[in-house]
Order: sequence, then C-alpha cells, then structure tokens
Amino acid sequence: MKKAKQLLEGAKAILFDMDGVLVDSEPMHERSIVALSAELGEAITSKEVLDSFKGAPEFIMGRRLQEMYPASGLDAEQIIRRKGDLYEGMFDQVSLLPGVLDFLKQSKANGLRFALATSANRFTQELSFSGHGLAPWFEAIVTGEDITRGKPDPEPYLLAASKLGIAPEDCVVIEDSLNGVRSGKAAGCKVIAITGTFPRIILSELGPDLIIDGFSELLFPKDTAQTKRESAALGKIA
Repeated sequence: MKKAKQLLEGAKAILFDMDGVLVDSEPMHERSIVALSAELGEAITSKEVLDSFKGAPEFIMGRRLQEMYPASGLDAEQIIRRKGDLYEGMFDQVSLLPGVLDFLKQSKANGLRFALATSANRFTQELSFSGHGLAPWFEAIVTGEDITRGKPDPEPYLLAASKLGIAPEDCVVIEDSLNGVRSGKAAGCKVIAITGTFPRIILSELGPDLIIDGFSELLFPKDTAQTKRESAALGKIA
C-alpha cells in the first residue's frame, strides 16, 4: 500500500485502459472473437492467438481476421462491425470491476484528473461508458480510432496525456494487458498493472512500477476531510 500511495501522490493524472481495467469485459471480447471466427470459417481455439488480440486496436483485429479467413469475403471493416454486434449482444454480462467507482471518487477528491486510452473503437467505448455511467469522470478519451499506431506503441498514452495538458512522467497508467503495459512504459508514464487478464508472473516480466490484484489495493483509509472531499467530488460529477 505504501508503494501505491507514493505513486498516486506523485501523479497529476491517471490514464486508464478500459477493458479489463474499468470494465470486466475481456471474457466477453474473447467469446465474441471465438464466435466471429466460427462464422468466418473455423473457431479459434488457440489461447496464444486469442491472447494476442488483447490490448490490440480493433483495426488490427479486423485486418488479422481478414487475413486468417480470406474465403469469408468480408473486409476488415465488415469484420469489426460484426464483432461489435456480437459483443453488444453479450454486454449485459459485462460489469464494472470491483472498487472502480470508489477509486475514482478517492482519486478525484485528491485532485487527480482522468483520461482514457483504449484500443477499443468508439462504438465499444461509448457502449461501456453509457452502460456504466463512466463518461462524467473523464476529461479526455482516446480510442483505437484516434490513433495510427496502437499499443504497444506509446502513441495512445502520449495522446491521452497531451489532451490533459500533463507531461507523461506526471501520469500513472493502469493497465491489464501486456501490450498496454509496454505502451505506458514506452510513453514514460508510471504503470500499475492489474492482474486478471494476465497473471502476475507474466506482467512482472515487463517491469511495471506496481502490480495489483484489484482496486482494493489502491484504496486508503479515510479521515473526515477525505470523506468530505469525496462527497464534493461526487457532487461535481453528478
């Protein structure tokens, strides 16, 4: 907890990934890709292949599936749209990760600002934000449609920090994917990796500044002043 507190107290902003960080959506994304691949020709069963899509922009997914299933006759945009339809049909099974709202309240009360840097397209981002009431918390949003080089390239996090007007070294990135951790590190941000999508032992190989199993590890005891600050911050969001 001491390390977490030091990282957050030394930051001016938090740059969040979305899937697997804010929303527990990675299982549904994987299921939608498996279902889509079955429609295109043959269901993907390789864990290595499925893991390679995690943290990658939708346009990369579309291009790769187009190359893998040329006989389908679908172009990358059509594949992306169909995947979006399949995911939307499963969205009722997607929830916020435990502790997300408490962490947003605590961090907002402490003066931190928030931006999103997701590899998802705008449709998926808006579906998650409208479905879970996340939009009012975020000052800046970067989706896979806003970039030319996706994670692990630093572009998504550099753009998110730029939109806030804050230097990358003053930002903390929270990520769940290997490509995302690499992206945050390459951008010059401090990186907190959260387990769930990938195990701690694999995340540790990439050298994040901290690895957590959930947001409860980033929540600190409250005093009366902190409670008042959180109430004020929540009032501004509402």
